[in-house]
Amino acid sequence: MYNATRIKIDLDRVLYVLFCLYAFSVSLELILEKLFYIDTIFKPFRLLSLVIIGTYSIRTIRNGITLFAGEREDIFLYLVFVYGIMVSCVQVVANVFNTSLFYNDLLLTGLHVFTFFIYKSLSFSKTQVHKILRYFIAGVMFNSGYILYAIFFLKNQSSRQSGFIDNPNYAALGLVAVMAYILLRSNFGLKFWQKITGLSILLFTLYVFMITGSRAGLIMFLLVLLFLFIFSSLKRKMLLVTVGALITLQLFSMRSERVVLGVSMVLVNRVNKKIGEEGEDVRFVIWRGLFRMLEDRGYWGLGIGQFKANFKQYYVNESNPLITEIVNRGYYLSPHNDYLAILADYGLPSLLFYLAFLFVTFRKVFRKILYPKEDAEENFLAQYGFMIFCCLIIYGMSAENFQHQLYWFLLMISTKRN
Repeated sequence: MYNATRIKIDLDRVLYVLFCLYAFSVSLELILEKLFYIDTIFKPFRLLSLVIIGTYSIRTIRNGITLFAGEREDIFLYLVFVYGIMVSCVQVVANVFNTSLFYNDLLLTGLHVFTFFIYKSLSFSKTQVHKILRYFIAGVMFNSGYILYAIFFLKNQSSRQSGFIDNPNYAALGLVAVMAYILLRSNFGLKFWQKITGLSILLFTLYVFMITGSRAGLIMFLLVLLFLFIFSSLKRKMLLVTVGALITLQLFSMRSERVVLGVSMVLVNRVNKKIGEEGEDVRFVIWRGLFRMLEDRGYWGLGIGQFKANFKQYYVNESNPLITEIVNRGYYLSPHNDYLAILADYGLPSLLFYLAFLFVTFRKVFRKILYPKEDAEENFLAQYGFMIFCCLIIYGMSAENFQHQLYWFLLMISTKRN
């Protein structure tokens, strides 16, 4: 008699595990380079994205694609890229076009978009979403530990620190997301040991947050405190006002030479320096040059990756020292703004699609907190998603995020239908 052993693989479970690992990896972009001296484009999160896409493709062949009506606002986000590809196809014929930058940006952003789509098309329980968020927190904590290791053991105290992530501002963004989770979680009746653990993590992340020196991160953290104030009871409101006042007092009273536990408080120094200086921020110089570029080339979009390709041509006569150095070295700077970056490369129609996505999504996540449910866990995820989504909207005004994995991870978490 013939017996066959059949191995059945639950692909939904596999994808859930992969997203847990992906959440852990988003803060560890440069881990291979910094620990093993392996300079490669195959970052851990990119490899996991490829595996997720491959696994989902197999699942689609077996079960088909499931789309949720609650995620229909995402169509506006996808239209951003559809139009961007279309205008790129026109620009490659009509103007000088850097195909290398086009393919590079399209590939990197495409991985994020497909990963975002897959996460939004899967059904996760509230317990699973919490687990994914805890893996994310673990990744941020691991990166924070490396930042302190670099300071105390590698004696790297001369500049802002980001650890395994490529930019201190993104390190700060991850820390704000963790602190928002810990602070909001304390509103939902934790046990004593959970409160102690949460307080320890909060103090640790706040200390590392100061080292990253991110002014944009500080704005987001204050926004989180504002939302926590709104969501909290009267007793907690008084506590948050006290904490906020103490943080503000410290920021404006510390001197640049002030050192805490052997580490210069970079954020304090940068805030005080910004208040005291009269020079123009380089972002404004970049934005003026971007509009000169658009006035010359049109508002229908330069094509994906083409702002960088034309950077030298439109900024060669700038007197700003940083831009002069960048141009002389043959490099380029990003627009430092999501909305202007979309306007430049993807065009005005794509910007309108993106603004429509933000508006419709904001209305959805706002309704979740406006009409709370009896399920405490669902209310927690709704409040957390609302805070993070608002932070991403504000953060997009000072940074270009479409090619960064942390932005896409937080976007998928904050806009997911629960």
